[in-house]
Formats: sequence, C-alpha cells, structure tokens
Amino acid sequence: MADDHDLPPQDGPRPGLVPLPGSSEHPIADLYVRHLLAVDEDVDPSEIEALALSRFPATRWETPPEVVQAKAGRGSRGSEAHERLVPGTLRTSRHTTISGPYAPTSDDGTALGFDGPVGMVYEVLCPRERGAAPFQGGGDRDGLTRVYSEAFPVREEARVASWLVAVARRLCGAVRFDLGATEPRFVVPDPAVSVDLTVYSDVWLSPDAALAVCTQADGSARLASTGTPWQGPPQTAGTVPVEPDGPLTPEQLAALHARAEDADIAALTGPRTLSAYAVEVDLGDDGLVSVEVSGVEQLPLVLRGLEWAVDGAIAYQVRWTPEDLVDWQRELPSFEHRVSRTRAAGVVAALTRAVHVAVGGEIVDQDEFLVEPDDV
Repeated sequence: MADDHDLPPQDGPRPGLVPLPGSSEHPIADLYVRHLLAVDEDVDPSEIEALALSRFPATRWETPPEVVQAKAGRGSRGSEAHERLVPGTLRTSRHTTISGPYAPTSDDGTALGFDGPVGMVYEVLCPRERGAAPFQGGGDRDGLTRVYSEAFPVREEARVASWLVAVARRLCGAVRFDLGATEPRFVVPDPAVSVDLTVYSDVWLSPDAALAVCTQADGSARLASTGTPWQGPPQTAGTVPVEPDGPLTPEQLAALHARAEDADIAALTGPRTLSAYAVEVDLGDDGLVSVEVSGVEQLPLVLRGLEWAVDGAIAYQVRWTPEDLVDWQRELPSFEHRVSRTRAAGVVAALTRAVHVAVGGEIVDQDEFLVEPDDV
C-alpha cells in the first residue's frame, strides 16, 4: 500500500490523472482480456486494494500510485508546477493485474462507452478463460450471463468477473467487459441489491437471548420453530415388519425396536444440544427477514487471521427472502420488488445493528466485503 504522504489530502485539490492507455499499447493477443472498472473520483486506491484483498489473498502493490510534481504545459502561467497522480499496478495473482487510477479518457481517442459520468477507471488484465455458453433460463442478478452469453468465464476470469461486479456494486461504479471480437458489454450493478449482512462473533446467544435482542430492533420478531412435538413411534412398531419376507424373526424385530426406543429415550431425556436456530420477522407481502445463527469453520477471507476466529466463529446471518423468488434473481427486477427490497433493507440493517451491539465481532456483506458498523 502506498504511504499516506504519497496520496493527495482528502480536503485539498485533487491531482491530475493520466489518460487511460490505448488498447493498442497492450499486445495481449487472445490470451488475456482487458476489463475496465469505473468508479467515482473520490475512491482512494487503498480501497481498491482492500476490496482485492477480500477475495485474493496474494494481492500486493508492484508499483503503488504516487503523486508527483509536473510542470504545467504550454499556455499555462510560466513554469508553474501541478500535481499528477501516477497510476500504480496492483497484482492479485500470478496472472492478473489492476492498474490505475486513470482519467476516464483514452489517450488514443477511443471512447470508453460508459453511460453516465465517470470519475476514474482501473484497467484489469486477466487470462481469457471461457467455457460453454450459459443457460439463459435461470437468474442473472449480476448480469454476467447476459455479458458472457456466448461463452461463460471459468477459473481466473470467472473469479475476476465476479469480483469486478461486486466492487462496482459496493462503490456505485460500472464495469466494461472485453469480449474480444464482439463489442464490449457493460454492467452497472445496483448497490441496493446488497441487502444481506452477516455478523461474525465469538459470542453465542441462546435462542431466548437472540429473540430478546431482535425484539428490540423489531417487535414482530419470533423464533422460527416448525413442526409438531414427536408423539412416539406408531403402535405397530416392532410387531409389523416393513418387508413381509424380511430376514428378521418377530422376536429379533421386537428386540431391535426396543433398543432403538431406549436410544431415543436417552437422547430425549439427556442434555439438549443446539447447533443452529433462527429468528424471523414476517414482512407479509414484502417477504421474510431471518437471523440464522450457527457455528461456522470457514470464514470469509477478510476475517481469516483474527485471533478470536482462528477455530471458527458464530455467524448471525441476517437475510431477506422476498415473495417472488424469480423476480429476486433478475438483473432488472420489477418496481414492486425494489420497493419491497427497500423496506426489507431497513429491517435487515436494524437487526444487524442490534445483534452487533450484543455480540460484537465484525460485519460482512453478501459479497464478503467488510462493513463498518457505522455504515449499517
């Protein structure tokens, strides 16, 4: 990561950006693709680095961005100097690099094609790895099935494409995907799609305690209990064989069921072990918000290495499930879905805040990016 003194102050004038190099300057042939990530001008390079580290643990700066003093060009007042931000190169793997930030103009005069204002762009070079054409009848919330309609990415390009959409969603940006022979295609993900949040902690709340915490955020919260109490085995158990010509005699069958019944009684009368449960908030036509509580061993990459999470953690997954599951998975869902999503997002945020206050830990969004508690 670049040193703090190398980057421009947040409240001062911003340095000029270098124009994006023309594609002709990158002889990557058919082995690599050149995707572009467009973000606002106030996005710091360190934020791109942090989001890359959330998915790619080997991420490191080969050359960090650097602010330099450059002389003003002809027509300016004398030889007055101005600041310019020299782009850096962030390597996420042996084959993939992220370079930038660049000005949203190409120095070869080629239009970038983004719809709407763009503050800066990052150039992403990764291997071109494509598989078969995707099935077009399923959901496509990220828009990747539309973009890669002829051949879906696999391996490294699949990981990079998924990360680019997630970053654009997080930063209110857009992605231009290079498709080689065909025209580039664009994804402008809706940040509001990211509703679900998860609190990871080393504190386990009992169901009653979790219900009390959630009730503070929403009075309609209830424990998600389903089914009916077990009434025991049927009266014919142990006397009527399942298979008329089975190998067991009636006496052997009765003894087997007696042993099974003793095991059931011991389990039901012994200490109760609870490994998972849920608290629900029924939103009626807007769907259901659930707080699903369980122990997990595999944590998001951004949390690995924390001392309290070395052996796993307790996950409080706050999820929204709408009524219309098909509309939920569309890249452009209906207006009614978006209205329900907005209302549900408020409930998810309130429950997440309440749980985090009770158990501490860290908050992660559905793209496995870290979320500050004050931003929930």
